[in-house]
Amino acid sequence: MDEQGETAYAPMADEPAADERVELAYTPTVADFREALAARSRATRAGRRQRAFLYLLVVCGPLIAALDLSTGKGIGFPPVFMVLAALALLLWLPRLQAGQFHKLTADKGEFTATVAASGVTITNRHSTSTLTWQAVPHHVETPGLFVLLSNDKNNSCLAVLPKRGTADPDRLRAVLDRHAPAPARG
Repeated sequence: MDEQGETAYAPMADEPAADERVELAYTPTVADFREALAARSRATRAGRRQRAFLYLLVVCGPLIAALDLSTGKGIGFPPVFMVLAALALLLWLPRLQAGQFHKLTADKGEFTATVAASGVTITNRHSTSTLTWQAVPHHVETPGLFVLLSNDKNNSCLAVLPKRGTADPDRLRAVLDRHAPAPARG
């Protein structure tokens, strides 16, 4: 009861609290996907392993070339190719992947998302998808996005929530921190 003797409203157990529900409206961009894929690469074991392998190739190529030069054979094609291929993958692959993701969403118009205690519902012109917190138990924050990640070995689920889509990114961060904390490194 409040001071006037009236019963205060309390939400029922299955009804989300007002601060547990955040609405977003946005149109995905190539930059969103590039930022999300980079965040996933940094935040997941598989992504870190892939990047370490490519960096290793970039380092090993010049070492092999130096070894070839020290033996007087000259620089062979394999080390040069290895360095160029690894650099191309490091620089070009993320842009290519982001472009492909954007092509998948370009004809779907504006997206809306509802983030609540029960999970995340993303709607566009063609479909509605609902993700439970069990499907996306972790999130990563970047300067412009919140990226929801799955827990499976390949991180097959990736949901992108641009901060520009909501008037209150701090409230969105609070809901995500409660239901999908940042992944443990390792």
